[in-house]
Amino acid sequence: MIDKPYVIQTRRPFRTFLILLITLAVSTSVVWYWTTQWQSEQNKHLAEVQKQNQILQEENQKLLEQNTLLSSQVNDISRLQAVQDATDSQLQSNLQKLQDQVIELNKELLFYQNITQGNASSELQVRELHLRANPDNPSQYFYRIVITQGKKITKAIKGDVLVTLNFAGDKTKPRLANKHGLKLKHVQVLEGVFSLEENEQPKSIEIELKQDKKVLTKRTFQWEVSTTLP
Repeated sequence: MIDKPYVIQTRRPFRTFLILLITLAVSTSVVWYWTTQWQSEQNKHLAEVQKQNQILQEENQKLLEQNTLLSSQVNDISRLQAVQDATDSQLQSNLQKLQDQVIELNKELLFYQNITQGNASSELQVRELHLRANPDNPSQYFYRIVITQGKKITKAIKGDVLVTLNFAGDKTKPRLANKHGLKLKHVQVLEGVFSLEENEQPKSIEIELKQDKKVLTKRTFQWEVSTTLP
């Protein structure tokens, strides 16, 4: 009768301990399970991030290669544009030369037409002088001289063409404005430019053709300025 209550008292703490142990084991299992699940999710997320990072690196590499290619193409286009600009400039220069040649040929053709129609003198002469002011420089003037002769000659007439400015007033002496080489067979067109000095007031322009010290011919033109050269 005395021992039975003692047995009951000793079993209760053991049962409590067993319950606590089971509870701890279950809690540990739950924690381990969720920890494992969380770790697995993190590993999956990390793998996905690494994969995306690899894809981005590959795309970045492709973009770098495309950028290098485009930069090379831009440089090539710039070089081609520079070549095209130089070519256009050369073509423009050649066109200007051809236009000048056309002017010369037209003048020569006109002269020959006048000869065949009996309208031109066979003598050596300063046929025309055209004068135009430079719109960008009021003191500067462009000029064009046409020299002709209608005789049949085998060698060109050579010498010098002197362009002399005559001024109003007796105190101002004539001034040699320019000098050209003369090489004429039928028609020669000379072009040039000169500048007036301060306070100079031209009255006329004298064109003189010389061979050494011999004067072949000369002509004086009144100071008449046109807006354009023909």
